[in-house]
Amino acid sequence: MVKTDLFYSSTHSTALHHLPSTFVRVGPVTCLPGLVRDLGCDPEPLFASLGVDYTRFADPDYEMPFILSSRLVSRCTAATGCDHLGLLLGERASISSLGIVGFMLQCAPTVGVALQALVRFLDLHDRGGIATMDIDAGVVQLGYDIILPEASAQEQIYDLAMTYLWKVMRGLCGEQWLPITVMLMRRTPPNIEPYHSAFSSRERFNQGHNAMVFRAHWLDQPIAGSDPLLYRYLEKQALEAQTRQLTTIVDDLRLLLHRSFASGHCSATVVARQLGMHERTLNRYLSTAKTTFRRELDSVRYEMARELLASSAMQISQIADALDYAETSSFCRAYRRWSGVSPNDWRSAYLQSREHNRKPDLDFKQHSRQIRDALSAHDPSES
Repeated sequence: MVKTDLFYSSTHSTALHHLPSTFVRVGPVTCLPGLVRDLGCDPEPLFASLGVDYTRFADPDYEMPFILSSRLVSRCTAATGCDHLGLLLGERASISSLGIVGFMLQCAPTVGVALQALVRFLDLHDRGGIATMDIDAGVVQLGYDIILPEASAQEQIYDLAMTYLWKVMRGLCGEQWLPITVMLMRRTPPNIEPYHSAFSSRERFNQGHNAMVFRAHWLDQPIAGSDPLLYRYLEKQALEAQTRQLTTIVDDLRLLLHRSFASGHCSATVVARQLGMHERTLNRYLSTAKTTFRRELDSVRYEMARELLASSAMQISQIADALDYAETSSFCRAYRRWSGVSPNDWRSAYLQSREHNRKPDLDFKQHSRQIRDALSAHDPSES
């Protein structure tokens, strides 16, 4: 499997810059107040209930905390009763909604270069999620992953992201573009017609991740109206913007680990190389930060396990395999150590609590602290 790591070379060893505060531009959801109104609700009191001024959504560059924005989407979904609100948001967004990243997509010379820019610079728009692109046997998987498991309305956010990626591919390739399939991690919704309409009936639910799957030959297609000179100028501006953002080696490592699970390359050696350093150098940095590669790997595994348990109907054995465990029993032991309960019990508690419209009594931050203590005594043989 070939991973798009062109931007992890030693020349750009700090390419994963992102703000520790996980903010997101409102660009793709500037239509949210109008959409809520179209669905029969008054957006002003709805937004105000979370301390948000809905008039700020007139500015696509307005930034708000990712978690707050996810709660807002959750509240709007509940108020409108529209279970496919994310699809509608994505359909109303434009490629330019991502700001400088959206402009780079449209003036890139080829589709492949455009998508590499999306993966490379999405953090200038969104610091609560990452874009991924993997190529294997002539097939591309272009996806989006939320890296904050405590975020609300994840199904809606993923619906928005996948609808946006559909719009990007149609915009760059033309109306003749169609994917092989659209992978959705969400459970099968009661009403699948909006998804048939949005994705030309090519969607598949209960998948291990969210991705557009299409033939790799589309990457070589020139983009109509491209402007290579403007692209290089915007690329320079984007790189300068990234260097102005704060970053730490642990932030970079965790972001890479989230991406690496999709391609199956999660070893310390491979990840260190992607960061532009030797494994021993990475370990020294992590020691200075009072952590280890194993501790961060298992912490990310726990975050991703929670997301898969909550958002999909995947079997426990499938989740264990997706998280690179040799045996399901090893994953179950690790999950019980992290959370205090088995994966099945956690999922049951989550589903029951969701039916009562509240979060499960399993506080993520509290468990994160417990995880870091527990992982210090981690037995590598269990992985």
